[in-house]
Amino acid sequence: MPPASAGLYTDACGMIWADASVPFERDNETAYNEELMTSYAPIMANLTEAPDLSNMTWNDAFRETCAYMKERYAFTEWRGVDWDALYATYAPKIAQAEENRDSAAYYRTLREFVYAIPDGHVLVLSPDDFGAKHADIGGGYGLAVARLDSGEVIVTYVANGSDAERAGIRFGDEVISWNGRPIEDAIDATEIIWTPVKPSTAEGIFLHKLRFLARAPVGTPADIGIAGPEDSIPRTINLTATDDGYETLARTSIFLGREVNDGAAGSSAELRAMLTNETVTTRTLPEGIAYIAVYEESYDVYQPFKAAVKDAIADGAPGIVVDLRFNRGGDDNLAAAYGGWFVDRPVFYEYGTTYDPGTGKPAVLWESWTQPRPDRYEGPVALLVSPYTISSGEGLPKVFAESGTGAIVSWYGTNGAFGMESLGPVLPLGVMTAFPTGASLDENGRIQVDSNASMVGGVAPTVRVPLDRDTLARAMAGEDVQLSYAVDWIRAQAESTTAKPSAVPTQAAAGWVVVLGALAVVAVWYGRR
Repeated sequence: MPPASAGLYTDACGMIWADASVPFERDNETAYNEELMTSYAPIMANLTEAPDLSNMTWNDAFRETCAYMKERYAFTEWRGVDWDALYATYAPKIAQAEENRDSAAYYRTLREFVYAIPDGHVLVLSPDDFGAKHADIGGGYGLAVARLDSGEVIVTYVANGSDAERAGIRFGDEVISWNGRPIEDAIDATEIIWTPVKPSTAEGIFLHKLRFLARAPVGTPADIGIAGPEDSIPRTINLTATDDGYETLARTSIFLGREVNDGAAGSSAELRAMLTNETVTTRTLPEGIAYIAVYEESYDVYQPFKAAVKDAIADGAPGIVVDLRFNRGGDDNLAAAYGGWFVDRPVFYEYGTTYDPGTGKPAVLWESWTQPRPDRYEGPVALLVSPYTISSGEGLPKVFAESGTGAIVSWYGTNGAFGMESLGPVLPLGVMTAFPTGASLDENGRIQVDSNASMVGGVAPTVRVPLDRDTLARAMAGEDVQLSYAVDWIRAQAESTTAKPSAVPTQAAAGWVVVLGALAVVAVWYGRR
């Protein structure tokens, strides 16, 4: 169990998975669910369903929700969350929306509230945004921007036939101001409350601020200061936001390795449906390198994942790329089990904790380990990650970072939301809430992966793809640049092994959510992410 200095209530531990792959290898989900129930045995008598506040007034329900979250949220101190200040900020806006019977303003305020907490697991979920999203960001200016490693903010996309194109804006033009503000200030002031996967780190937040800078209500004018690569005198161009079907968001989804209109998605579940209906996607890359994409950690994923790895072994694949860039999480033990196919030594995965209503303290409920498989793949493995790699999707990168296994390749680190997701109160108009009531702890009882009050967290790439004009131009032309870097890294390992058979490649140290409506049995699903 964690050291007493961790300050946890640890009178009992419901389950120890000394090898997280065992329940998946036996391929018996019923037995595994029984084990999950066992993990909650120490506090089972104290568990209750989250309250249904849907018949309350909007204002009263918001007050009760803040109090509920304040009591149970796992990272109040870790992230420096001031619940009283949050309530004081947003309660008047909720009251005003209720007085006006303005459902859009009510839902928008709830999203502003949860986005004020930099945790991708603190969410409001609703089948209807009451028109608020389109009212806020339905317009685009026919261009998109990105910031280079050099610090320059450049135009990366100009829509054909747009006013931006007619004004002479081109790829690579530097953007120096927006509506009279220096560009960095304008980016910092940009709201990002309509992202389908909420970022948790400063890096992830900044990425989405860049993407949403060029979104506004339809008809909104903008004065954009442009300096072309060879211009000595900047010019100001006036553009007006038009309804483009969220095109600029679709064209800036290159961090996922493909173009996908995540602006039109209202949740990670909707985004997943846009990407694929497959459990695991596999293909063979040039030179026989195996590619395996995994989108979530649900019980039925393990066997196809295992089959894909074993096929790579049987085919003599010189390397494997595991694509986790859109992995929305699920079961922690499954993420730990993935790692057993690649590591060469045991790796401690986590102590899983959750809030115990009986004691008012966090309780440790399980311990889990990644153990090397006897028939594991022993060649080079590269993981692809992104800020949409969230929750247990961050588990395999965590194992790689801690064990020095393979490489983690990306422009950006993972999301930084690794806590134990639970359903929160149900609010008026059918709005559901969710937030983490438990944390994942390392072997010393310290919070791991979840971003802190400085918004530092997640798992960083060990091979960071440069953000420059060349890589962005290639990506905008349709190349999966991050995949190219992963393949190049694998090739380099093969060349190094051929040249120096005894050489061991060195690795730099590395610094959603399951569909919550599926939580039919709270005790079983507590702790899944």
